[in-house]
Amino acid sequence: MNINALTFSVHATQDYGPLRCAGRFNNAINFLSQSGHLLTLHRENHGISPMGWEIRDDDFDKVFDSQPLAQRCQLSPLGLQLEDTFISRQGSRLNLHLNQKGEILLAPLDAALADETAHTGLFGRLEQIVGHPLCLEARELQLRFLRWLQGQQVDWSTQLGKGPGLTPSNDDTLVGMLLSAHLDSRVEVARLPAFFSGSQPLSQLTTLVSAHYLQFAEQGIFSTPLQTLAHALLQPSQLPDAIRDLLDIGHFSGADTLLGIWLGVMAIDRLY
Repeated sequence: MNINALTFSVHATQDYGPLRCAGRFNNAINFLSQSGHLLTLHRENHGISPMGWEIRDDDFDKVFDSQPLAQRCQLSPLGLQLEDTFISRQGSRLNLHLNQKGEILLAPLDAALADETAHTGLFGRLEQIVGHPLCLEARELQLRFLRWLQGQQVDWSTQLGKGPGLTPSNDDTLVGMLLSAHLDSRVEVARLPAFFSGSQPLSQLTTLVSAHYLQFAEQGIFSTPLQTLAHALLQPSQLPDAIRDLLDIGHFSGADTLLGIWLGVMAIDRLY
């Protein structure tokens, strides 16, 4: 069977050679190269990650059902061979570097989150967090982010990997903070230390999938749902719909990422 990818990230691994399946989920199948690079097959209309290729809904189901039996899995410049199934990398190329800039306004974000009942992984519902004094751990995350904005090297080692999920809650929060920094025109990220330069290697601190998302976020590379949210942050009339779409991702990931964006924008406002 031959399958054509609909879309593929230009940042997805080109570490050609044998791969192994590293996890199957309802809307994503992860493969790992021998060098530890992740390639993700995404079900259409569920977003695409920097590591990802998107395939049609019915094709995804076929790969999902057959993958446990696959004995041969090989990535080449032409595509991905899974036993008798070949997925061709001939779809649309997608560059996920964030190419938007503007000043993020805190007030519309506050208003959008003030009545949001979605649960974060560690700190309760968003509506319980917004507009109230921050708990100790959330305040510590924000203070470390503020120090980074001021040009200091920060060690995130004790924060990373904390919380439930394939991408732990604090990791998603840091991705949200990085999105706010790369999006807000008041921040010159290129003049700041690399975000994780003061930390232990990410591979030692968190899950494989989360480490990949964090490495890309450090470079200003984000998934399509976060690209949509970034646009809405600069066009606040679109914010409620973008937030609802993001909250459909994972169990806590959407809420944890929104928390990070909110903490990040408050820190940027405080500094600038």
